[in-house]
Amino acid sequence: MEVKFLYELTNRMGCNLYEALREEDFEGIIERETEYYIEQSKVGGERREAFVEWLEGHLSARDWRKIKESVGCDDLSKWLLENPVREREEDLKRSYSENEIEFLTTTLTKTQSGVHLPLLWDHVDPADDADVSLGFGLISYPPVDENGHYIQTGNSRHLPGDVANRIKAVMEEANELAKKTGRGVGSPDPKDDLDRTIDEKIAFLYREASSLSKKTVLSLIRIEGFYCGIHGGTVKYERPIPRSEVLACPSCNHPVCPFCANCYEKDPATIEEAKAYLASCEEISGMAYCGHCGDWGEEWMLRFLRLKKCPIPQEYENYKPAPRSVRFVATNRVASLPDCSRILESVSRTFAKGISGIIHYPHSTGEIWGIPERHPEGWIVTLCYPEER
Repeated sequence: MEVKFLYELTNRMGCNLYEALREEDFEGIIERETEYYIEQSKVGGERREAFVEWLEGHLSARDWRKIKESVGCDDLSKWLLENPVREREEDLKRSYSENEIEFLTTTLTKTQSGVHLPLLWDHVDPADDADVSLGFGLISYPPVDENGHYIQTGNSRHLPGDVANRIKAVMEEANELAKKTGRGVGSPDPKDDLDRTIDEKIAFLYREASSLSKKTVLSLIRIEGFYCGIHGGTVKYERPIPRSEVLACPSCNHPVCPFCANCYEKDPATIEEAKAYLASCEEISGMAYCGHCGDWGEEWMLRFLRLKKCPIPQEYENYKPAPRSVRFVATNRVASLPDCSRILESVSRTFAKGISGIIHYPHSTGEIWGIPERHPEGWIVTLCYPEER
């Protein structure tokens, strides 16, 4: 079950930020790119040559001849690279830019992740919220001062100025080292240890800048709530929180629901009540559990208690799951798979984390479940396909 979150940035639901984008977000990137093309089509701009080539194919022979006669030159294309089209420059630049952007928005390409996206934003990874927020301008770097340093704006949609300057400094260090040594991205294979050391240093700096940028951006993308598919309703948090702070089931990753997880009307609020809920993890079923996969293990229960702002017993502050007696069994279909042992190892590692709910294992033949069941003699985990349950 894919969970849909309510994103503060767009006030829309989506499994990720890309899915929660509004029509105006797509219109915004189209408008910004159109203006960029117009600006770069000017004399001396990055797209001036492409603009002139477009003019050759776009203008009628009569118009081309008329302009050529008016400027009095033999090679009009060369002349246009360094001179604007008299009286028509701005209109032609806009027509060219809109034509290019229309092509880029209507032509799809398959990305490395297998998703088909318009060429205009095929550089954006739809599964990466940080990438989407920057690519569509929902989060951006702050303005710079007269010295080129990012400033602190207090705008929640801007990266903090000090962090932005740190990212900038690391990138500049990497670029300067690459320029000075001729190493880095696209350089020939290293010929000695010095080249390898330099390549590693440059790569490290780029990773550091990228990691800091992503971490900071993700902290600015907040979730207001989610749609709970268990009880069929939207859950709102008291305040928007980063998605990384969403308390989710350790087994299936469904957010812990404050409305339907508790088996009792009264929520736990004291140390004694917390101990009772945690003690129920040793029973056949817990006093609260995940309605999606059925997990009622101690790790899940601790997350539920934290969601309810219930005090946690001191002995659970540094919780580590105790080893549990367990036996793994598999249906004939799963047991006959050539990689059954690898599936078993993965499910076993997950179970060892204290999980009591259904363990999901993605497989080329279809998702495989590990279903834990508590018995008087210990735990039994059955490996099967969902339809075999």
